[in-house]
Amino acid sequence: MKLDISALYTLHRKELVNHLLRIVKCPETAQDLVQESYMILARTADDALIEHPRGFLYRTAGNLALDHLRHNKIVARHVEAELANEAVAQSSVESELSKAQWQALLHSAIDELPPRCRDVFILHKIRGMSYREVATMLEISESAVEKHIIKGLLHCRKRLGGHFNFPHDTRG
Repeated sequence: MKLDISALYTLHRKELVNHLLRIVKCPETAQDLVQESYMILARTADDALIEHPRGFLYRTAGNLALDHLRHNKIVARHVEAELANEAVAQSSVESELSKAQWQALLHSAIDELPPRCRDVFILHKIRGMSYREVATMLEISESAVEKHIIKGLLHCRKRLGGHFNFPHDTRG
């Protein structure tokens, strides 16, 4: 007997989203994980009989949520390490470049970013807005904000090399 994925989606989507929302604390991420769970169910159902599709969905979604949380922890540790490295390098940066030179290089690097990435980067890194505030203002997901920030940071680090660092006041 072939599974009716559409019927399962209609029947269980809301409860599964609510379940994942309690785990990942982000509506967009919960929705994405539910979608991915249904895609995995559909692929698996093509190859094997699934006796308990609801249980399969919950187990799959739960595993995806845990993977997501683990990934976020790794990213957070990496960001903390980068910030620590940048703090150590700050004293040498200040001796090599004047603030005006540094700002000119940074503005040049930021100007090279694609428009949406540049907007996100400026709102978060320069104006100090949170991911949620940026997401709300630009009507995009917090996940998209995170991706744009990472892209902007990588580009600026590449362009500024060993001189990459964010002073407290980068406006000017």
